[in-house]
Parts: sequence; C-alpha cells; structure tokens
Amino acid sequence: MLLRASGERDDRTYDLSAVTDDRGDSGVPHSDTIRALTEAAVGNRWDELPALRDRAAAILGEQAMVDVLTVAAGFNGITRVADATGIPLDERARAATEDMRAAVGIDRFHYAQKSARYDIATREVSAYRSASSSSG
Repeated sequence: MLLRASGERDDRTYDLSAVTDDRGDSGVPHSDTIRALTEAAVGNRWDELPALRDRAAAILGEQAMVDVLTVAAGFNGITRVADATGIPLDERARAATEDMRAAVGIDRFHYAQKSARYDIATREVSAYRSASSSSG
C-alpha cells in the first residue's frame, strides 16, 4: 500500500505482481539485489548471506541493507505468527488490500501449500503438542 502511494507521489510506477513473480521488473531500484538478499535470509540460506550482504551494502549502502533485512524479517515473523495462530485477515484490512492482493497474487498462497520447511515445522509443533497433551 505504501509503495503504491509513494509511487503516485514520486510519479513512478511499480509492478506489485513482482512480489510473487520474479520474472518481471518491479520498478524498485536494485530489486534484483533486494530479492536475492531477502530470499536467502527468509529461505535460511545462511551460507549465501555474507556475500549477499556485502554486495547489497556496496550497492544500497550499509543502512539500506540492514533496513531491507529488518523489514523482510519482520514480515516473515508476522506471517508465521498469523499462520501458526490462525489469525484471519480482518474485514477492514481485507477490503483495503483487495486490489493489492489481486495484483500480487498473494491470495493463492495457503498455509498447506507453503514450502517443505514450513511443513517440517508444522509436524514438529504437532508432535510437541501431542506429546504435551498426552503427558499432562
């Protein structure tokens, strides 16, 4: 939402579908560097991160690199909490983000369809809950 508003203010066009489809150009400067950095961090590819951080710091600047990782970690954490606890998107947020969600294609992601790393975590939590409830 803010990206769209800042684009209007700065007379720039951003392609929000690039959030979930890396074949397009988002219109965000250095998006390839930002994407590589955030995907490695969120994807737990720790061995790649030092070189990607160095590259991003050289291109974006040290503070911008830290900002990118902070935002990515925050969104990843918020999503995991919402998914884990079953928090639904409230009606006001659903209505306010309808166009953006359609442009990005985010509604096609359902928890059951997420990557294997989430499936492993879900199985581990389920096993923990089963063990806890049967021992209590």
